[in-house]
Amino acid sequence: MHFDFEKAGKVGPKACIVAVFGTITPLITGAILTVIYGRPLMPDGVSVGTALAPTSVGIALRLLGEAKVLQEDFGQAIITAAFVDDILSLILFNVLFSLRGEFQLFPVVIAPIIGIVFMLVAMVGAVKFWPYFINQVVLPRVPPKAPGAKVSSQDEVLFLMMMIVLVVYATGTYFLGTHLWGCFIAGMSFACLDKNHHAHHVWVKQTKRATSWMIRIFFSATVAFSIPVSKLLSIEAFLKGSLMGIGPCI
Repeated sequence: MHFDFEKAGKVGPKACIVAVFGTITPLITGAILTVIYGRPLMPDGVSVGTALAPTSVGIALRLLGEAKVLQEDFGQAIITAAFVDDILSLILFNVLFSLRGEFQLFPVVIAPIIGIVFMLVAMVGAVKFWPYFINQVVLPRVPPKAPGAKVSSQDEVLFLMMMIVLVVYATGTYFLGTHLWGCFIAGMSFACLDKNHHAHHVWVKQTKRATSWMIRIFFSATVAFSIPVSKLLSIEAFLKGSLMGIGPCI
């Protein structure tokens, strides 16, 4: 939702080069380190490299926002590179998940191509269709609420549309390999709305409490519960993990 298509057009080429290196380098170095650790390249090495490839867009957004440089050219270059890096990483995840078992043409080749085409069409829609449809067609026809309402009826309709697009896009890309792709595209679809109905403000206002708790539950129920404490606190795991973090991640 923070994606600025206008400035991305200026910094896009250089940011894409950074994103490509930011995706390929952790993939290769992570796979090499995994092989050095005595694990096979497939699937362990490729899985580790793929897991290290994504960029934390959330942290980058927060740091750039606090420094008040998010709308500067270099700030948008960082965000654009992070977004492209995440898109490439989602493609890698999609291919990796598809490689389980025997080779199949649709999940390994055709599904990623369909996903890329869908993303390109959605980007055009984010610039050309959604701003006009929401600001000129839908919201002007929404009757206003009584004065003093905490949430305006227009914000409620906008939030409902965001949820519908999120569910539809995520469901569609789920059958192409991963729902994360659809979630990213759905958020990007509302990046060009005007300031009076800024999608990010509406989304955060309605989901902030639920999101904060769901993030805690997610990490506690997945990462925390899946790693044995005895192995996590061992010297071998600490040294290998530190080397993996210092090398491929940085």
